[in-house]
Amino acid sequence: MSLYPSLARPRTLADAAALLASLSSGGVVIAGGQELMPSINAGVLAPEVYVDIGGLAELRGIAETPEGLLAIGALTVHRELQTHPLVTAKLPLLGHAATRAGGGRQVHNRGTIGGNLVAQHPLYDLAPSLLALEAEVEWVKGSETVRQPLAAMLADSRHGLGSEAILARVLVVPMAEGLGFAYEKLKASGGAYGSANAAALVKLTNGRVAAVRLVVGAVAERLLDASAAAAALLVGRPFDAAAGAALAHAVSALVTAPLSDAQGPGPWRQAMAGVVARRAVAAAVQRAGRA
Repeated sequence: MSLYPSLARPRTLADAAALLASLSSGGVVIAGGQELMPSINAGVLAPEVYVDIGGLAELRGIAETPEGLLAIGALTVHRELQTHPLVTAKLPLLGHAATRAGGGRQVHNRGTIGGNLVAQHPLYDLAPSLLALEAEVEWVKGSETVRQPLAAMLADSRHGLGSEAILARVLVVPMAEGLGFAYEKLKASGGAYGSANAAALVKLTNGRVAAVRLVVGAVAERLLDASAAAAALLVGRPFDAAAGAALAHAVSALVTAPLSDAQGPGPWRQAMAGVVARRAVAAAVQRAGRA
């Protein structure tokens, strides 16, 4: 291993993917660096080649596709998600979640959606909302372009994203009009990681829950998609105190291996999973009712 790593700045996504494919090991993709640099500074990672994709225009921008999806480039930073008119109008849940990310303005202006997802960090804020929105991702490895559900990408690390493959964009179906949404997060301070968070989408018909999506994060190593459990309890009935209590109990029961770290002990995190789930669904129901 060289004491002096190399830096490469490819001019196209195809060049960057080809370069990574040519490296047997030691290569790492860098863009915003919010996830990567702390690990390097701590000595956890020691790359031999930095492949800097920060200048690739192909990975920037937010636009509507001919399919009617919203395509979000992997280099889109949190601040763009908070303020872009297409996100505000068509994916307000994602824009709201981006405002809750910790770290302050420096992170919001530098950290990218691509880095956030590739890190697969259980405490990060964007993935729960994107899972609730049933987002897809598109990534490039060598000469191959792969499109798959975000849920599948997060469940399988064999893609080699960040070292062998490059996340290109995130694809999301715009939210339907009248859909209630919420992102709830428990945290110790404004810039802290969450101890528990939850993203919820709710559709109401005549004051009763007609459909619900619910994803809970920061309580286990993997995000918890509690949509099926929530639907079984809530669809066809109004969301009242009894329904909220039943939902909280059911979601906490799904957390069988809770995280225990600086954000809180495992048993408490398990209980808080139910709390944020109930709060998120309640807030989403309120928004849906107003709509």
